[in-house]
Amino acid sequence: MENLDKFRGMKILIVDDEEDMCILLKRLFERHGLKALMAFDGDAALDMFRKEEPDAVVLDILMPRMDGREVMLRMRRLNAEIPVIFMTALAGVPGAVDAMKAGAFDYIAKPFETGEILEVLGRALDERLMRRKYQGFQTEQVHQLDPLVQEMGASDVIVELSSTVRRVARAPFDILITGEAGTGKALVARALHDAGERKKRPFVTIACDALSETVLEQELFGYEKGAFPEATEAQKGKIEAAQGGTLFLDEISVFPLPLQTRLLRVLQNKNVLRMGSETPIPVNIRIIASTSKDLHDVIEQQKFRADLFYRLNEYTLHVPSLRERKTDLPYLASRFLRESNKEFTKNVGGFTPKALEKMLAYNWPGNVAQLRAIVRRSVLFAEDFVGADQLDLEMDAERRVRAVMAAAEIDESEIEQGVPLKDHVRKHTAQIERQILLETLKRTGWNKAKAARMLKIDYKTMQTKVREYKLREPRG
Repeated sequence: MENLDKFRGMKILIVDDEEDMCILLKRLFERHGLKALMAFDGDAALDMFRKEEPDAVVLDILMPRMDGREVMLRMRRLNAEIPVIFMTALAGVPGAVDAMKAGAFDYIAKPFETGEILEVLGRALDERLMRRKYQGFQTEQVHQLDPLVQEMGASDVIVELSSTVRRVARAPFDILITGEAGTGKALVARALHDAGERKKRPFVTIACDALSETVLEQELFGYEKGAFPEATEAQKGKIEAAQGGTLFLDEISVFPLPLQTRLLRVLQNKNVLRMGSETPIPVNIRIIASTSKDLHDVIEQQKFRADLFYRLNEYTLHVPSLRERKTDLPYLASRFLRESNKEFTKNVGGFTPKALEKMLAYNWPGNVAQLRAIVRRSVLFAEDFVGADQLDLEMDAERRVRAVMAAAEIDESEIEQGVPLKDHVRKHTAQIERQILLETLKRTGWNKAKAARMLKIDYKTMQTKVREYKLREPRG
């Protein structure tokens, strides 16, 4: 029988027009340390739901006047975080299926064993505890938390990251922020600036991966009138614009090699030369750079200067991936849902339990940026709640599977020519291995060390296979 000791004192609302059933369940739940409330019709149940805010509801689906499905929908409009378990004497009725789609946690068929109802209730209360812990940020207490925790969540790794940011922010270090694409490195950069002594001075961002070498040079260093044909007047660059404050170089890994010497000179000499000028302009800035790639790999490829890396890397902060901190996911998803409701002028009440379960089971290769996009798209098409079927989380995985299968297509001409089976196997094994390596490298931002760890092979083997299969980064 299910052990409910850890839920002792939690409140369960029992709703059934059969008084004997309510009393039976009330005694059962109270024997396990729970507080049980009873209501014999929909109106009474809604009134008690508002006043008591139970931790779970056990609700009969077939009741006079207002059936269980309508009661649940009204409850979810009041508080979508409280799990609802349906009881029905007809497990296959369409109403029960519709109720599950509308957001019921689960349903159980009458008659049932006490162990069955306790097992389902235990899972529902586990869900309630999780939501209470990780979605409590909608209270006034959230406004007392530091901005980084408000933005990213309160998992242990983020709380520790935020604490480190506050300590490092006041030190005179240039900072390198590492982490996969979409993890929130720009948020950390901004938090570093806002927590430091330069917070009242400019915070200037330049996206290194969004500009050509020529445009990046103009934007970053500025230019004098006549420096090039289109320069009809002098223009201050981003380095000068950040005077006294912070310059954030987003995705430094793709910073053009010819410009790296000039950037290094700025860091060493504390001055900048505009294009077309020989007069140095003194600058006092802090550099924060981010990268989704392992710069050691980029240095090995001779695309990044080692001396610039060591100059930028006075202190390193790592932002963990979303799959490493899934306890933040319910909070982030709820925040993005509220933002999307406001954007689309909608009133979607939240996520069904199955939708949340699906999100928690997913690997999130695109991290928080992908979560935001998925939630935004789901809210656009949702009505009362976002259901599991509205989350298109399988799309990326399906594409990868199709790509691997396509790589193993059989050449019929080889069969006609009588190619031996072992040669077929060798060829297609190599094709599939190449595709798996390629997809893993893409997922890790071409970080070979991380890809090797994911595939459980040593780094030297990874390097050998990259050379063997002539795998090249798209920009390479």
